[in-house]
Order: sequence, then structure tokens, then C-alpha cells
Amino acid sequence: MATKGLAAVAVGLSAALVLAACGSSSSTESSAAASSEAPASEAPASEAPASEAPAESADLQATVDKAMNTTGVDAASLDPAIQSALTRAAAELTPEQMQLAVDCWSNSDCEIPGGGDITVGYISPELNTWRKSARMEAILQAITYPEVGRIISVKPEYDLAQMQAGVRALSADGADVIVGYNDFGPALAPAFQAAQEAGAVVSIFVGPSPDTPTAAIASQVTGDVCAQGTLMAQKAQEILGTEGKIAFFNGTPGNPQGAAWNKCLEEELAANAPGIEVVFKADTNWTLQGAFEAATALLATGEDVQIIMYDYADPMTQIVKAYDQAGKPVPDFITWTSNNDLFKEWEAKQATDDPFLLFDTNSLTWTSRVSVSNGIEQIMSGNPAPELVIYPFPFIEVKAGDYKADKPADYPGQTLIPDAVMDQMLSASS
Repeated sequence: MATKGLAAVAVGLSAALVLAACGSSSSTESSAAASSEAPASEAPASEAPASEAPAESADLQATVDKAMNTTGVDAASLDPAIQSALTRAAAELTPEQMQLAVDCWSNSDCEIPGGGDITVGYISPELNTWRKSARMEAILQAITYPEVGRIISVKPEYDLAQMQAGVRALSADGADVIVGYNDFGPALAPAFQAAQEAGAVVSIFVGPSPDTPTAAIASQVTGDVCAQGTLMAQKAQEILGTEGKIAFFNGTPGNPQGAAWNKCLEEELAANAPGIEVVFKADTNWTLQGAFEAATALLATGEDVQIIMYDYADPMTQIVKAYDQAGKPVPDFITWTSNNDLFKEWEAKQATDDPFLLFDTNSLTWTSRVSVSNGIEQIMSGNPAPELVIYPFPFIEVKAGDYKADKPADYPGQTLIPDAVMDQMLSASS
């Protein structure tokens, strides 16, 4: 069973979006190219989905550049499932399709005029603009398939029991494909398995579920979490050299994503820079309050860390706040995903005596599109969806101009959502 591939990436790597939650900026080609290679080169190739995408393949690289927020990732190096999904995403939508996407995003149950028999279900707590954008990306992808006639969404609270109930509700409501961000890893597997036994295809993105068989989750679209930890360690060495102190901030206690990147990062440092010490670790639940409390606890230790590592950009503004209140210089940051308010804080600090470095990744909201395509293609073709699709997410150094003053604080940065659609989303959320 190809779940061994997932074990090699997550469990064998030691144990995962984004997530959390989560564009970023463009970078120099040298750093982007270097950091994009490791996850992509270790990714097992999946079979390309069956149906032809509607856009010209010549548009693929431009779409990849936009999704990755860098020109350092060669489209041809990506998993075939990603290439297929992003080729479809490159197709220009009509004004009617864009308005339909907004209508579907605004309502929990949406009928597609003239659509086919496939019902796509989407589930995720809607915690912030990143989550809202990931759902919109999924909707935009779904409506490119004439076979899709209905899109239903469930937005539970950030709670395992509610997520389980939401999966059951989607299944009972006739979802043929269930797509979601799985915050709870293998704990959701029984609910997913029951849904698949009832006839649905489950496809998750960003947060992996290690050791979960395809009987429960047909397809997982995720990053190479261990490789990302290794890249974080290498970035720390670029900044610090051979000695220094760093801290890890993780999400929910015990989540497999944090366990994997923490372990692989520490192994890389032990092998190549043992003088760089991890002196503090904290769980934050990926919340603003959790990040502030973790930063406050770090400051209370008296440890003078040079870098804070985190796998979610949104709460990092609270780390800046904690350091400002303590009258301490903000450490450098290396984080996954990106956040407009964090760009603002970084930009403001550049004009002071205590600027800090900020490295982040692309927003990762586009990954929901790959999950949608994987599920729909399995329904249409009868062939199993790719069990594991690995995407690269290179680290990018933030630069002046990345902050967008006309966007909300938790705006996730560059996405594949058309501007006209994003404007309506932000207006509705304000």
C-alpha cells in the first residue's frame, strides 16, 4: 500500500499546511532555487489525473510562479498531480463563473446551474482569511469541472468532535468528494473512513495524517515536513554561522507536523552546526494568544535567542508585541506561510535600530485545488487518486513592498484567487 510513501515523508521522517494557516514575497533566485529542490526531489511521483485540464500548458509556469511566489520552482519538477491541477487553475474564468464562486463561498449549499452529478464537500474551521482563501481556491477549482453540480461547505469550530460531526454531515448530505484541512491528524481517520465506506472520496491538504490508510483518506497533498525542517536548519546556519540560540514554536500539542520538523531540524543542526542550540520550545495552538503567551514565557527564561522558528506566520505579530512590551529586540523569524500584518511589523522595524530578518514561504492556499482535482478525478475516472502528493515550499526573504496597506491584517499574501473575487471576499468579511 502506498501509505508507505507517507510514512517515508511524515512518520519515517518522524512523524502534519498551513496549519495552520497562511503568500509571501519573491526572493533572489539563488535562495529560492536552493530551497525548492529538497522537498521536490524527495517527493514520490504520482500518476497524472485522468482528465485534460482546460488551460494551455504554456500558462503552467506562470501559474506555478504565482502559486509559489517565486520564479525558482520549475513547473516540470512538480508532481504530475500538481501540474495538472495548476494547469486547470490557469484557465481564465468568465465573470459569471467568478460570481458563482463568490455565491458558493457565501453560502453553505450551492447548486451549479447546468452542472453534473458530482457533489463536492469542503470542511475546515474558518479561523481567518487564510482558511477562507483556501476554501475559495477549492471552490474556484471545483467549478472548472462541468461534472460538478453542487458544492457544500461545513465550517465547524476548532474542535475534534465538531470536525467529526461535520464529516458525517457532509457524507449524509451526499458529498461525493470531501476536501479539507485536517487539523487533527489520525484522530479524524475513523470519521473519514466511514465517509469513504459510504461512497465519498476524501482528499486533504497541507496538514498530513501519518500512517492513515487510503481506506480513510484517499489522497494527501502536503509538504515534505522533514525536508522543511532541514531547510530551516540550513537557513539558521546561513544567518548564525556555527553558534547561536534558537527557539521552536509549534501548534497544537503533539501534532505530527511539529514533531517531524522539530526532529529533522535538530538532526541537521547536530550533524552540521552543534553550536546552534535549541533552548526553548512551546505549543501555541496556532493562535494569537498562544503565540503571545509562548513569547512571554520565552522572555521570562532570560534566554537571548537569535531566531524563532514557527510553522505558521499569522500569530507571529504577537511575538513582536511581546518583545516590544519587554523592551527587547525582536529575533529573526523563519516561518511557514505568510501574513500581511507580519509584513507590516517587519517593514516598520527596518526603520529602527533593531530590524529583524524574516523568511517565510508562499501562502499555500492553492494546495486545496490539488485536493479538489484529485478527488474529482478519482470519481470521474474510477482510478485511485494519488495517495501522496508532495509540494515544495521554499523559504523566501521578505522585502520592502510586500506589505499591502489596502489589505486586512491577516491577508495571506499572494494567491491564485482573481483580484475581483478576492475584493468581494474581503468586503464580505469586513
